[in-house]
Amino acid sequence: MNQAITSQALSFCPVIPAADEPEGQIRDAEGNVWIQIKADHASDVSLIIYEQKFPFIKEEGIWKLKYPGKDGITLVQLQIDGMNVLTPYLPICYGYSRPYNYVSIETEEEFYYLKNVPHGTVRQEYFYSDITGEWERCFVYTPVEYEECPEKRYPVLYLQHGHGENETGWIEEGKVHFIMDNLIQAKEAKPFIIVMNNGMVQTKNAEGKRIVDHTIFPEYLIKDVIPYIDKKYRTIKNKDSRAMAGLSMGSIQTSITAFEYPEYFSYIGLFSGFLRDFIQGDKIMDMVQRGKASDKHLRILDSKETFKNNLKIFFRAMGENDIFIQKFLEEDELLSKKDISCIRIIYEGGHDWNVWRRCIRDFAKLLF
Repeated sequence: MNQAITSQALSFCPVIPAADEPEGQIRDAEGNVWIQIKADHASDVSLIIYEQKFPFIKEEGIWKLKYPGKDGITLVQLQIDGMNVLTPYLPICYGYSRPYNYVSIETEEEFYYLKNVPHGTVRQEYFYSDITGEWERCFVYTPVEYEECPEKRYPVLYLQHGHGENETGWIEEGKVHFIMDNLIQAKEAKPFIIVMNNGMVQTKNAEGKRIVDHTIFPEYLIKDVIPYIDKKYRTIKNKDSRAMAGLSMGSIQTSITAFEYPEYFSYIGLFSGFLRDFIQGDKIMDMVQRGKASDKHLRILDSKETFKNNLKIFFRAMGENDIFIQKFLEEDELLSKKDISCIRIIYEGGHDWNVWRRCIRDFAKLLF
């Protein structure tokens, strides 16, 4: 797979490295992956993976680390003499609210690979939001036949990222466009449009300081985004032709939006996902400085019949080693108490893109 266009669009060209700089990620004859950094005057170089620190060793002027991570994609933090550093010699994505390095190791799972199949198109759209009072951007995936069948209309999935990420995540890290191209070619999923918005919605507080307020997103999606997409794209404008899904924070936004506006969506996907809003009131993640959420959107669960009649697919999934697995299990109990059924999957893995890629693959097969 050509990593120059699939993994390293925001970093170096592996074919033409800078003078005297080693390639950031190599594989030796035994199949081990090594991370390499040139830092001539450094006394300590480390790689941090999920808060665990792994020291490099220096050999012939190059700092080297036998990569301790797993296959797939893992976000990593390079640290030189105690300072967090972004290196151009590893792929770069957007995570933790800033540009972030990651390591990508191809796996036997090829469902997200760039393959020799017809490919859809990813567009950037800019539009003014009356809710945020700002210009906003979203990414829109259209299947390959969208251009070939100019009279045909398509259902839409509104797909959200997690906290500290943005609208690029499902393309750059998730590879959702490749996943969809491959599924459609294999006739495992129907062609549909995917809209990816920035869920870290910004506003200003009483002092005029810009802050993030994730709770603005539902109204923003319903009043700004959906009308814009329905006007510009050949969508099918009804409930049965709309789905919403999201990972982590995006799953909270999905729950709130879909339950508060049940007339809009017939398919819901919660990836590493939650029914309750535990971000509101959190001392670190909630910049608005308010009390815990009332979770009034969960009133829809009080009527099993109403809930069932509103949704065709209710999909929940989590990695078995996810840091939030206990919250997921607690919500299992809530749904059981309410006698609400769902499609529930536990994947191998944690709170990361390797799980979320599998989530969208399996959810997409169920849509429309």
